[in-house]
Amino acid sequence: MKLYNSLTRKIEEFTPLEPGKAGIYSCGPTVYNNLHIGNLSAFIYADVLRRSLTVNGFTATHVMNITDVDDKTIRDSKAAYPDEDPLAALQKLTKKYTDVFKSDLAATGCDLDSIQFISAVDTIDDMITLIQRIIDAGFAYAAEDGIYFSIAHYASAGHEYGLLQKVDTASSKARVANDEYDKDAASDFALWKRAEEGEPSWKASFTIDEESVAMPGRPGWHIECSAMSEKLLGVPFDIHTGGVDLKFPHHENEIAQTCAAGAEHLANYFVHNNHILVDGKKMSKSLGNFYTLRDIEEKGYNPQDFRMLVLESHYRSESNFSCEILEAARNRMKSWRSSADLLWQLPEQRHNVDNIQSIISNALMKDLDTPKALSDLSLYFAIFEKELTSSPARADIAYIESALGLQILGEDISPAQKKLLEERSKARNERNWEESDRIRDELDHQGIGINDGPRGQIWYRL
Repeated sequence: MKLYNSLTRKIEEFTPLEPGKAGIYSCGPTVYNNLHIGNLSAFIYADVLRRSLTVNGFTATHVMNITDVDDKTIRDSKAAYPDEDPLAALQKLTKKYTDVFKSDLAATGCDLDSIQFISAVDTIDDMITLIQRIIDAGFAYAAEDGIYFSIAHYASAGHEYGLLQKVDTASSKARVANDEYDKDAASDFALWKRAEEGEPSWKASFTIDEESVAMPGRPGWHIECSAMSEKLLGVPFDIHTGGVDLKFPHHENEIAQTCAAGAEHLANYFVHNNHILVDGKKMSKSLGNFYTLRDIEEKGYNPQDFRMLVLESHYRSESNFSCEILEAARNRMKSWRSSADLLWQLPEQRHNVDNIQSIISNALMKDLDTPKALSDLSLYFAIFEKELTSSPARADIAYIESALGLQILGEDISPAQKKLLEERSKARNERNWEESDRIRDELDHQGIGINDGPRGQIWYRL
């Protein structure tokens, strides 16, 4: 498999640390609100990466973190539950939006059973241990409000800061307590934040200059991912995924922390997906173009339609979202499902159009070329729209679903619906058009359409 590696800025052959296996870490959501569809697309691409490796013979271990303590979760939990204990308020808010997130993942075809989720609040002790290792190595220092990572000391020790994105290190003496900051200039960042009044906190003690310093507080955002990925995958691991907006400072700081603590690398491959634009503009609340999965569903679309829209663009390209594009994706899904439903009505047939499974595999092996895979599949399904005697092979449909996470084949219609079709066929043979139309309308209300043609009655889902 070939993947574009953000570390080297080129497409490379994927060579795992252990033959036949692949360890993947995906930066998961910060669970303080509903995810917008741009965030959701990152997890769809990560799911396709894992699926592509799996169908091509790799055993993939996919880890995803849940950021359930940071600036945003604390801020919003205070606002949502001002009268509750800070930690209880935090847990109530993050539990709510973790459940929503997992529901969104499942609805869009991501395989939750294949993901090992790990929570920040369940890994606090690991973070404290990792921070102490960074202190012991001489790359962190104490300030009044917490423990900070020193970029100057890191660079002076021969480490390169700015592996993923070139940044201005001239102002690296600046210090920031916020988790998110200037996207162009390096700054010393918080590894641990001393507790402030009204915030959830955890007991912590750090040894600094041979003195034990008690510092109840909470972790900074960046240290969380370094600790969680190491806990489940070790260091280095194979592939780190996330959106391009996380390259700096988040992923760059993950690399620095892990290497400062003694590792040679964090991950051998960084795979970043690009943004989804809305009518050509970056999605944001301030522009009023912020969409969630619920917004899409309220417009009458299925989450699988959105997955199709996402996969129609290459993960490294900016893509565009509009209702017109989503409508086209829905029509493509309906067309494919109608062809797949022929399997319940006509004999299976493998056609000499090369091997569709190999075609899809080859596209995915070339840097996850999902647009090419979908284009080839449209040609494949078009065969059965014209073919009068056969349906796609069940094994091919199963492979497509496994590789892309698109739910193509539905359940067979019910015995009662089959009986209605028989009655309609009899009515047509008797030229009883009124009864034929009545049955058509009845099936229509049940979500079943009918095409009359050379093959006879062919039903499809509306």
